[in-house]
Order: sequence, then C-alpha cells, then structure tokens
Amino acid sequence: MRSALKLLMPLLLTLSAVSTVVSAQTASPGEPAVRGAPLGVMKVQGNVWLIAGAGGNIAVQAGDEGIVVVDTGADGLTDAVMDAIRTISDRPIRYVINTSVSAQHVGGNARFAALPGGSLSGKTRGAKVRIIAQENVVVRMGEVGKGGTPAYPTEAWPVDGYYVPERNLVFNGEVIDVIHQPSAHSDGDSIVYFRGSNVLVAGDIYTTTSLPLVDRARGGSLTGLLRALNTMIDIAVADDLAEGGTYIIPGHGRISDEADLAEYRDMVHIIRARIADLAGRERLSLAQVKSRRPLLGWEARYGHAGWTTDMFIDAVYDEFRARRAP
Repeated sequence: MRSALKLLMPLLLTLSAVSTVVSAQTASPGEPAVRGAPLGVMKVQGNVWLIAGAGGNIAVQAGDEGIVVVDTGADGLTDAVMDAIRTISDRPIRYVINTSVSAQHVGGNARFAALPGGSLSGKTRGAKVRIIAQENVVVRMGEVGKGGTPAYPTEAWPVDGYYVPERNLVFNGEVIDVIHQPSAHSDGDSIVYFRGSNVLVAGDIYTTTSLPLVDRARGGSLTGLLRALNTMIDIAVADDLAEGGTYIIPGHGRISDEADLAEYRDMVHIIRARIADLAGRERLSLAQVKSRRPLLGWEARYGHAGWTTDMFIDAVYDEFRARRAP
C-alpha cells in the first residue's frame, strides 16, 4: 500500500493543485521553470504542507498559533504563494525560515516581511514576521555588487541570523529544529525538522530533479553535501517495509522518504569517489575527467540544460584536483 502511495505521489500533487495559475519567471538549476504551471498544495503529514511550483519547494506548518513558512519561492511568484497559503490557513504568518540564499528560496522574503502583523488578510494582528536563517545567508544577502547595492534589499534580510550549530523553537505545540549544514550546497544551508509531524525539509542539499547542486562560489562542496545527506539519513526513520515514516521535502522535486534519500546519498558517494580518484589520484585535467564520464549511470536521469554534467564537474573539480608542488 505504501509503495503504491509513493508511486502515486506526483499524480496526487497535480490533482491537489490550487486553481491559481502563474507563469514562472525564474528557472532553477534543479528545476527548470514551466510557464503556466499551477502551484500545487499538498498536506504532507502532521501539521506540514507542501507548496510546489514556485521555483523551489515551500513547506508550511500551520496551527492555532499561526504559520511557519520554510522558503518563500522565486521573485515574481509571491502573490501566487500567498494565495496558496490562504488555502491552508487564515492564521497570521509568524516565522519564515530560509534554507539557503538561493534565489528560488528567498525571492519572496521582502513581501512576507512587510505583511502587517504577518496577516495575509491585511489586518494587523501581532508582531512582524521573523525571518530566520544561518548567519552566512545574511552576509550573502548584504554583499555589495558591481552597482554598489546589496544583492537583496534590507527588507529581505533575515533578522535572526543564527550562528550556533542549531536553532530550535517550539511553535504550534511542535519542536522545530533548524540545523546548519556547513559547506554543503553553500555555506549557509539549513535543514528544518518538524519533530511532531516527522517531516524534514532539505532545501537544495537534496533534490529529486537534478545532479547535486554545489555552489562553490558561495562556499559549497560535494564533501559537505554528502555529509549533510548522511545527517538527514540519521534523522529520518522508515516505517513498515522501509516505506513512509519520515517524509523529506527536497528543494526541488517530489516528496521522498528515507529510502529515496539513501539512494540519492549513495549516488553522491559514488560520484564523489570517482571524481576524487580521477582528479586526485590520477591527476587528470578537467577535460580529461569529463572525457571519463564519472557520472555515467545518472546522466540521463538527472542531467538537463539548466545543470548539465559538464557544469556539475566544472563546479566540483577544484575540490579534488591534486595540488602540485610549486
């Protein structure tokens, strides 16, 4: 029964989509934008819901105290995201948690922060929305570009930039763990675990639609990403016949369980070992490593125009390249 449910999950997600239709304006390396695709709303389990189709997956925890939103989607899609949240709850939004500084996950931050009292109805009720993220996300958002302006307006910046390994809170009667994963997809990644609902939000550390998303320019590494996947596997617990149990919401793609996560972790482990061997032990050049096709077996399934196998190898090659003595 659980196997059948997992196979039907993509169909159920489509059937439960909200009626609001938007045109995606920003593509993600992990999930190419599909113009005119509807946002999908699905209850995962417990108090947690998934909103899909806004550039990156969004998780929503709803209860009597209000709403927690994990990631805010791509810029330009915030109205549709807010409409989707209204179908889940009419309570005010109290917290936004960012899993990284990726544009597909923080694009709606400024709009959410500006909500009066966190209310989607426009009525002021209580405190402002509090945005939580690992402190490196705050630093990245404030980086000044060539034009002399920060990458994001100050309104979009997290006001709670935690620097300890874990940031914990209790909301709607449920413990929420926000756990930093150093040098994974980037240097500011957080995974979010809703303990009572038994739902784990992975951000761009885990995706079912692409090769591993490693942002070397922002401190990411394949080694750190593999370590983060192992951390999530330590948290996740399977139910009967290794199905169900802890559900994982990836940064892009379908809801998963521990078995799916383990399969992806094994792929990353093998790819990392192959590239480390070719670039490190054999001391091959970047072009030579590409010619050996270290991603053979996963190219057709995960490679696509937004994040090709060549782009992936370009991103991780220097991590393993043998350092020659001067």
